[in-house]
Amino acid sequence: MRTPKYEAKNRAINWLNQYIVKNSNSCQRQLPSTINILSKIHKLETKPLYTSPIESNNWFTGFSDADANFSINIHKRSDKNSTRVQLYYRLEIKQNYQLTDYEGNKASFYPLMSKIGLYLGVTVYSRSRLIKDKYFHSFTVISQNKNSNSKITDYFDKFPLLSSKYLDYKDWAFILELQNSNPITTSYLDKAIKIRTDFNSTRTTFNWNHLNLQF
Repeated sequence: MRTPKYEAKNRAINWLNQYIVKNSNSCQRQLPSTINILSKIHKLETKPLYTSPIESNNWFTGFSDADANFSINIHKRSDKNSTRVQLYYRLEIKQNYQLTDYEGNKASFYPLMSKIGLYLGVTVYSRSRLIKDKYFHSFTVISQNKNSNSKITDYFDKFPLLSSKYLDYKDWAFILELQNSNPITTSYLDKAIKIRTDFNSTRTTFNWNHLNLQF
């Protein structure tokens, strides 16, 4: 586990270990079947926070399935009579874990987001906004240039997404491939416009065949 939720995992393990010890010490009052079950249960070991490279496994896939999105931004250039297609990968997470430690401090998600930003070669942004009379403070990583988008495709082609976000990624990556093969926007603009009508929250076409390839 990489996130500050590591603390909650440790609390769960400590609770289970205490339960095992408590019931093992009172075996004389337990039924034979219970004693047999307890004898086969061993205390769990708490592991340190996971610090392996982002690109080394599929952890980033799960994190992105939960909190990231892909976008296809189509807009008119302000200084030219032309249209621009921009592709973004965006990951946003609250700044602090909701629970405090024994000293009353809240763990920050910045070290983790900084590591992701370093892997993609992009900056971690901090922002605050008001949502339903409550301020929401977050860290955001955005991939939008050629190098970072290339890292995105390298990673998710190796470690595919599992949710319907996989479908959005494949459409997004398809437009990126068209961009890389021909920088003239008009060569792929119609395809980008059509894809965006069935993309993210407007998606009505779903296919889960990608799950069969992974399990």
